[in-house]
Amino acid sequence: MLSQKKLLAAIAILIVLVVIIGLSWVLTRPQQPPEELSTQEQARDDAMAYIKTNHAETAQFMNDLTWTGGRTTSEGIMGAETYTYTSPGWNVTITYPVVLNPIYTITADYSATSANSGASIPYRVTWQGTWDNGTVTETSYEFAQ
Repeated sequence: MLSQKKLLAAIAILIVLVVIIGLSWVLTRPQQPPEELSTQEQARDDAMAYIKTNHAETAQFMNDLTWTGGRTTSEGIMGAETYTYTSPGWNVTITYPVVLNPIYTITADYSATSANSGASIPYRVTWQGTWDNGTVTETSYEFAQ
């Protein structure tokens, strides 16, 4: 009977040690940093936020943006990079010279039709601007319905 108590005590101590070691590993392991956006993605997102904030009529087209795309071939443009991103209805193109601290030129284009009382109404948004170290500057904007 005494050896059974010793066995149970040893198992209980072992369980406590495993729990303590497991908790300390979880609490002390290095945390994964959140995924950082590339500069191009940051420029895209900043431009889209600017459009939504400064042109309220575009907010209806900015729900659940999920972007695909990235670097595209820059044939014929030496010393420049072009990135293209798409999300349903949106096409965003970013071009910049390959220099230190470039100014990014951004074009955002939205085109779609929306059902309204059974009729399709076409919408078009064309925005151009620049992104310079986090500052967005609009150079042109058109909204058509």
